[in-house]
Amino acid sequence: MKDNDKQIQEWQNKVRHNFESAGQLEKFLYETMDNFYYRYLETAENKNLHTEQLAKNLWGAQSFESNMVDALKNPNPNIKPHVMDLAKRVPKAQKPMVRYRLAASHEGLSPDKGKLTLISEVSWDFPDFADSSKAFQKKVIFAYADIAVFRKELALKLEEACTIFIG
Repeated sequence: MKDNDKQIQEWQNKVRHNFESAGQLEKFLYETMDNFYYRYLETAENKNLHTEQLAKNLWGAQSFESNMVDALKNPNPNIKPHVMDLAKRVPKAQKPMVRYRLAASHEGLSPDKGKLTLISEVSWDFPDFADSSKAFQKKVIFAYADIAVFRKELALKLEEACTIFIG
């Protein structure tokens, strides 16, 4: 075995060892997601977002945008017309809002393999945010069979899911 191959193998073993203890993969996932909230979910009303459990097997964060001018900055053709309709339909005095959400669903992660569903969503179903037909969602499936792939590609997959927030 060449020195370079030996170094790579040692590095891979070290990474695997760091993530073998219970909860380390989830911790890495949630900390990585926390870094995305600042760029994509924070609003004047919601700052310093952190990952929390939103439902069974669903972790993430959500925020609300009450400034319709800012909400209308999203150029996504699947979202903008609906937000515009919300701004026209609901009087400003009622403080219409749009909900942003970024979440991950998984049944458990291990250093050997795992599968995540990353979900980003913009909902204009003010005030209940319960009608899924009044929301646009993007799901990205991320399966891995190697911890190095998980570490390397997680942020890329989150970035892919977050494209709905920018158009």
